[in-house]
Amino acid sequence: MNGLSLDSGLAAPQMRQPHTPPPKRDLHVEDVSVCFGNGGLKPSPGKRRKLVEKQDSLGTMLRRGIVEHQLGLSVNLMLLIGLSYVLFPALRDRMSAFFWLSYRSSRKAGLYDVGERDVYLVGSFIVFFTALRAFSLDYVLMPVAGWAGIDKKKVRSRFAEQSYMMTYYIIYWTWGLLLFIHETPSGVHDVRSLLVSLWSGWPYLDLSASMKVYYISQLAFWIQQIVVIHIEERRKDHMQMFTHHIITVMLLAGSYPGRHTRVGNAVLVCMDVVDFIFPLAKILRYLSMQTACDAAFAAFVVFWLASRHVAYNAILWSLYALTPNVTLHYGRYSTKDSAMLSDDAGTNMIDNLFQPILHPDAQYVSWNPPVRWMFISLLLALQCITIGWFIMICRVVMRVLRGEGADDTRSDGEDEAEDEEVDVVPAQASEPLRAMPEPEKSLPRFIEVEATGEDFTHYPKRKGSGSKRKSKGKGMSSGLNLGEHKDFLNRIGCLSDEQLAREREKRGDSMSPRPGSATDKK
Repeated sequence: MNGLSLDSGLAAPQMRQPHTPPPKRDLHVEDVSVCFGNGGLKPSPGKRRKLVEKQDSLGTMLRRGIVEHQLGLSVNLMLLIGLSYVLFPALRDRMSAFFWLSYRSSRKAGLYDVGERDVYLVGSFIVFFTALRAFSLDYVLMPVAGWAGIDKKKVRSRFAEQSYMMTYYIIYWTWGLLLFIHETPSGVHDVRSLLVSLWSGWPYLDLSASMKVYYISQLAFWIQQIVVIHIEERRKDHMQMFTHHIITVMLLAGSYPGRHTRVGNAVLVCMDVVDFIFPLAKILRYLSMQTACDAAFAAFVVFWLASRHVAYNAILWSLYALTPNVTLHYGRYSTKDSAMLSDDAGTNMIDNLFQPILHPDAQYVSWNPPVRWMFISLLLALQCITIGWFIMICRVVMRVLRGEGADDTRSDGEDEAEDEEVDVVPAQASEPLRAMPEPEKSLPRFIEVEATGEDFTHYPKRKGSGSKRKSKGKGMSSGLNLGEHKDFLNRIGCLSDEQLAREREKRGDSMSPRPGSATDKK
């Protein structure tokens, strides 16, 4: 039949040779290792990210290198600038802007104007804050977390980060509040007059040394925070934080050369007051002081409402309603004495906003609708982000009222869960393979078994934990209830040496195979 003999596999059934099965060999539990599949389940997002990060791309290696050497890179850069200043006298006039305030005022002694050289000091503060943060976290705050009894590395890291932020905001909020009180005119007697004073007297041509350092260092800090959230491990609210930081930098970078430092100082004071209470609440939670944490969180909610949704919106309202009808009318203002020259404001935004940098010799600067609406838009965008965060805060408040305790839903949950996730290949699962003698070639080395929901019973998730917690496994006992399946697992060679030993101790025998088991068949 087409060249096929009857001896082939197409022969009639009655003419085929009877099939003789191969001889069976004894198969013992210790000769078999089992590979479990995931039953078609997709890995969790945290595991997928870990698998991707294991493939070290150039960007990943660069980011990791910067994170691990932040202190060294910052110190070396500062030393380079310092040595350049010392070794090259011709550069000292330009290099001095990295260390000292520029543009002493010719109008009043002890005051300063603004200009392009201030950009150098912003760069110096960015490097300084990077070095300060790395040193504080690694050599001060992480050891403090250990002394406080915090064992988990991820929680120690969070404790150190929040402690650094709390310290920064306590210093800068106090500093900013003192500056605002000092700069407030004596004729202020109510809220309306206070809001009017934010815009009166513009442009503010002379700044005190303290106000200039405060504003420049705040701008540098927020630029450095943009770098931090991109080089370090990303949080769940990365895009919200990135957008918030970009808007904050735009407001600071526009209000400083635009000579709106007084209203900018007021906005910073409103924003910073809650930024040291919230880290305090998180620190108390890391220290397992839940009652104090809840009390701090309650204070945080009150101050958040008062500062970011009442005082902040009052400043925004003053910009919309009081200018240009009541104060700071549209027009040209002198850069010599802040006097209004004409009501011709023009429509150019960039040249007027950055006049000290782009046109330092200009005789006037304009306050016009494009500049006003630019500030209104940025302040509104920042308020929208804070409203989104306030919705998350309300969810935490509801949990506190239900007695579940305050917890941060924005960023910690995912990271803490990842810190406790089971590794892709558990270390203990590979130990028996190293200890086992090399089996015969004819014996199977692995048996593929699909682990599905019908085979095992998972423990239910605990409610109110605030994070997706997974416990690390030992052998095959991680998160599984093996009680009624031990005999089945023993027959297919699933139990680890540790589990077999525990079973022997429970039964008081040598774990002899039962009749009908895999090791009893021949």
